[in-house]
Amino acid sequence: MSSEPRAIRVCVVSPLYHPSLGGLGRQAQLLTERLAEEGVEVFVIARRMKGMPEAVFSQKVKVHRAWSIKPYLHTYEKVTLLNILISLTFSLSCAFLLLQKRKEYEVVHFHGASLPLFFNLPILKIMGKKVIAKVAAAGVGTEAGSLGGRHLGLGNVFIRLLKMVDTFVATTAEIEEGLRRDGLDPKKVRRIPNFIDLPAFSGASGEAKTDTKARMGCENRYIVTFSGRFIPRKGVSFLLEAWRNVINEEPDARLLLLGDGPLLGDMKKMATGLGIEDSVDFRGHVNSVMDYFQMADIFVLPSLQEGMPNALLEAMAFGLPAVATKIGGVVDIIRDGENGILVSPGDPAGMSAAIFRLLRDPALARRISTSALETIKSSYSLDRVAPRYIEIYRALAS
Repeated sequence: MSSEPRAIRVCVVSPLYHPSLGGLGRQAQLLTERLAEEGVEVFVIARRMKGMPEAVFSQKVKVHRAWSIKPYLHTYEKVTLLNILISLTFSLSCAFLLLQKRKEYEVVHFHGASLPLFFNLPILKIMGKKVIAKVAAAGVGTEAGSLGGRHLGLGNVFIRLLKMVDTFVATTAEIEEGLRRDGLDPKKVRRIPNFIDLPAFSGASGEAKTDTKARMGCENRYIVTFSGRFIPRKGVSFLLEAWRNVINEEPDARLLLLGDGPLLGDMKKMATGLGIEDSVDFRGHVNSVMDYFQMADIFVLPSLQEGMPNALLEAMAFGLPAVATKIGGVVDIIRDGENGILVSPGDPAGMSAAIFRLLRDPALARRISTSALETIKSSYSLDRVAPRYIEIYRALAS
């Protein structure tokens, strides 16, 4: 008789399962592919979408695409009737797949603790399944940890449903506190941060940085980089205001903005209105940030609200000194003046002062760069985080 333990069987529900759809989608893909490599029998239920950039997915992970309305709409952060209908139709399709494949899993891991979880939780518990919910955002009003008293009393109904969840994963201290305020059992909450597949990132040598700057047409310039969606909570407008102060002192500096979103056109108009358009380069969506991080001198995260931002982890993994706002999971990651510089959200003057501090003190920038990379290696690498999920799955499946 074999003494080998039976493989853990996990279904991951991640509507936005794609590396181009923000941190939650990238995190789900990285984790499931690592789980498969570690012997976990895992498959994914994700939303069927059209018009997405090409991406490479592991052959070891089967992805079932569930139907929803508006497959060309790839982000839906606001609570609108259309977005509720998108989420509801996905939730219904997801329920069908969960029932159809009920013999293929013991544990269901939801990436995001919102409507698909609320809808499917009673069905899963009737089937005797164990449920993990990763809560990735704080204060948005649509996820566990920010529901109390909201949505005309429906938020409290959802909280009662959520008491059936077996384990919550809180990526930040702020999210953990939100779950406690919603009255959810703190014994069910595990703090597990977001992570980086560290081998995919490596800091640029001085020579490589110079070569990359020359190739990208930015030689002999300071390069400051932002990567993220152009949506209100990312605070790009404050970065543009700060940049006007920067180029008054450093006219040859250049700001690279990576990403797209509904505010992209507005931000281009704002740059023109501020008279800084010649020093700001809007690159739109890029499939890989590697070249841009390789030539960057500083990374800036001007967000007003975040969970644990992937872009910040990626920049730090690349050894970039970062200026970031004192919000959400950022304060879990950055120790001010040691592995990054913290500024108040919505403060262009403070942001430009922090950028100047790094530009004018190369020794400080190098110390922060080294400490940033060590922070990622010690606490935020996929190698360290994936076993913690496997431990939870094993405990629940047993």
